[in-house]
Amino acid sequence: MVGGFGENGVAKFCFALTLAAALALANAALADTIVFGGAITQSTADGTGPASNNPSLNGILDGDVYTLTLDLTGLIDSAGTYTNFTGATFTDLSSPATETSFGPISLTISADGSYDDFSLLACLSTGSDCFAGNQLTANFQILATDLNNLNAPAQAMALLTPLDLLEDDGVTDIHGTVTSYSYAPANAVPEPSSLPLAGALLFAALAAKRLPGFRRP
Repeated sequence: MVGGFGENGVAKFCFALTLAAALALANAALADTIVFGGAITQSTADGTGPASNNPSLNGILDGDVYTLTLDLTGLIDSAGTYTNFTGATFTDLSSPATETSFGPISLTISADGSYDDFSLLACLSTGSDCFAGNQLTANFQILATDLNNLNAPAQAMALLTPLDLLEDDGVTDIHGTVTSYSYAPANAVPEPSSLPLAGALLFAALAAKRLPGFRRP
């Protein structure tokens, strides 16, 4: 008798724990990502700012290379409007400047002949309001055949700013080009947070196997 369970009861409990852990691992959160980038064409050195909510943006200079990473759940494989994003990260690869304080994100993809047109709005959680100058917008296009490809070329759309990062209620205004695009599907590697669960699964399986009450048919 163990903790009020007979040997057979403990074996069944271990088997149930193993099954529950396996199901949890099978449903571990996996996220597709969209990454696009280019070069900075307007920075705080050009007279906008200085950035106060995120001072690291003051280190950005014209010509710096940047990327924007969008994390999402589910698949984007056609034209439409998507809001299934879990976060976004703006990174200046030439200086230690990042921005991750994004709230609601909306991406609209419109079919345009042989191209797909992208229109992104990512609201910041800082400042007085998203539409009072606290948002990141992006407008660009790629070949429709590259929607789910890696390292695809991207280009601007006429009369639209490719990248515009507004912060501090519009005081900080950073612009950039968009020249590259990648869509990376989720992989099957468990996230670090699921590793303790994997250990519990293995422990339960071994424990159940060693108990005399657990027998294969």
